[in-house]
Amino acid sequence: MKRMMIIMGTRPEAIKLCPLVLELKKRDRFSVSVCTVGQHSDLLKDVLKIFGVTADFCLEIDRSHPSIGVLTSQIMEKVGILLSGEKPELVVVQGDTATAFASGLAAFYEGIPVAHVEAGLRTYRLDAPFPEELHRRALSLVAKYHFAPTALSKRNLLREGIAEDSVYKTGNTSVDALRMSLSGALGGVSTCFPPNVRLLLFTAHRRESLGAPLAGMLRALRRVVEETPDVLALCPLHPNPEIRRIANEELFGARRIRVIEPPSFVDFHRLLSQSYLVLTDSGGIQEETVTLGIPTVVMRYSSERTEGMCAGVLRLAGSDEDGIYEVVKRLLEKDSAEYAAMKKPSAVFGDGRASVRIADLLEKSS
Repeated sequence: MKRMMIIMGTRPEAIKLCPLVLELKKRDRFSVSVCTVGQHSDLLKDVLKIFGVTADFCLEIDRSHPSIGVLTSQIMEKVGILLSGEKPELVVVQGDTATAFASGLAAFYEGIPVAHVEAGLRTYRLDAPFPEELHRRALSLVAKYHFAPTALSKRNLLREGIAEDSVYKTGNTSVDALRMSLSGALGGVSTCFPPNVRLLLFTAHRRESLGAPLAGMLRALRRVVEETPDVLALCPLHPNPEIRRIANEELFGARRIRVIEPPSFVDFHRLLSQSYLVLTDSGGIQEETVTLGIPTVVMRYSSERTEGMCAGVLRLAGSDEDGIYEVVKRLLEKDSAEYAAMKKPSAVFGDGRASVRIADLLEKSS
């Protein structure tokens, strides 16, 4: 029986890894332990509860210091100590967070093989997204198994010299989670909106968006909503205090813009499925909106999910207030041909069976 440890620290990691945890636990060949790192402590616990996944190890870190370097070093130290004692035969990490990067490096130093879920995403700009682009590139150097979600992400890895027999196209486990969520298997609450209202869903949380860029994004949203009477905007706010301060300043007194606490991911998926248009700087949400065919304005200057742009569902608008405003305003025009061309579901990020493929591959290699 192969002993593996799956490590997660943020809500998006948990959403994308829990379907894999459940699939691996079905297989007699694996002994699976789950380790959580307190990068998004409360939000992550809620995800585990919904999926019915129990953490075997819970590592607490001091999140009071704003430095990403301090955060990363804490994670690496605590995970390293855990790995040296538990000695799993494989460590599984996901994506490009500080938790994934630090845990992968700690496993490498302990001589433990690493499996990287969602490998090969690239912008080839170290400053965008920052510091995630560095994290995922570094993980590609230490991983033994590279589970690439798309053909493009697989090609990226092969161009970088990663051995072809260690790179596998699997689809993205985010689609697995989305399918489970919308099927009703995980519960959740449905929200109804009047039929004559167009729902805009706005999310922004990236480190490079903080400060003036985020303020501009929110001003663009407010201008659009104030000029479009049939639009209602929902803004689930990240718990980061700086994000909340900026939102309070820019949206104070705004009509038809509702700032809400982050809903459970199941409820968020329901809101997403009812949205007319999405504005986001998130990466994972791009995968979900492309899968559902919901036109999405990406408030960044580059994206590692160019497949979604090729599918026609995503539109880059940058983080400048006027640029975002102009793109969104066009898409909200009555009978917009541009909007109609974007509204088409695509399976480019997967079919909901990525976890099964990854488990099969790990089973064959064990």
